[in-house]
Amino acid sequence: MKTALTNVFSGRPARAIVNRIIRELGPMCDLAPPFPLAGASRGAPRSKSEAAGAEDFVQLWSGQSARLGRELPAGELTKQLAMETRAKQRQ
Repeated sequence: MKTALTNVFSGRPARAIVNRIIRELGPMCDLAPPFPLAGASRGAPRSKSEAAGAEDFVQLWSGQSARLGRELPAGELTKQLAMETRAKQRQ
């Protein structure tokens, strides 16, 4: 999972997971409207992307530890974290 500092979603730099809009416009785009107008400028593409279940134009905010994430359903992740926590408590 690749992240980048980008201004295309909010008009201000923030860390996000790289998706189509970041790849096509570049992470820091001179054409991005200033805050708070940037979010509204993507309204139609974002809505269509969300309705299709795609992440092409959706802001995917990320902290600096995105690579530590696990790709699995939330319920399974919760079970794994609980088991790991119990194992550590027994130590």
